[in-house]
Amino acid sequence: MPGKHVRFASVSTAYPASAPSLSYSVPSVPSSSGPRTPLSSISSLPSSSYYGHSQARPQHKRSQSYPVSTRVHSLLAYSHHPTINYDVSQPTSTITSKYSGLSTTSFSEPAVYPPVSSLMIQIPHHTWPISVHASYNGQYVTVNDVFSTIYHSLRKNVSSSEYHSIPSKKDAERVRMAYEMRYRRIRDRHAYEAEKRQGLRRVDFLNNHTRFLGLTTSTHSSGVWVLHLS
Repeated sequence: MPGKHVRFASVSTAYPASAPSLSYSVPSVPSSSGPRTPLSSISSLPSSSYYGHSQARPQHKRSQSYPVSTRVHSLLAYSHHPTINYDVSQPTSTITSKYSGLSTTSFSEPAVYPPVSSLMIQIPHHTWPISVHASYNGQYVTVNDVFSTIYHSLRKNVSSSEYHSIPSKKDAERVRMAYEMRYRRIRDRHAYEAEKRQGLRRVDFLNNHTRFLGLTTSTHSSGVWVLHLS
């Protein structure tokens, strides 16, 4: 592609997880409009339940006689108007919420119930599986683990062969443009140059669909969750 270039880094830059942590109880869902509240200013509130209608805090042990279906934390549940506002191309510290009373402690709560030590996430039309492990507390995957792992997975570099395997020139051009837009929006000159040198990342293949909408269970693979973006 004469005059147009992308870069490929052989080693992906490591970034520290910077996600805040979120609680169970939230008010009724507001309209999609309204101010966004940074998580750094959200107050701490007692937890109740983010896993359906029960008002009791979920227990980590389930009955041997009555199997419990897997439920996802409501901060991760699929919705066109999700509880949190998050662009997965940005660090998790940029997550905001329209709920002024939402507690920051819920990011340390189980991502799914019953809790699991690991889970797998897939993005439709992309081949990269996102494997999430219980890194926050070593016992079960938390909401924080999910958001942090999604971000770091999408920050991984892609190879030249992956770029050239894109099926059409039009799609390849979109990826290149997403790469350029990503580093050009950085204001700091040194950070701008560093990001440019790192080259293409998986997030550039999302065709600018980077707004988090939530997770649903896969209809094709048991135990796999599907990440929805817009």
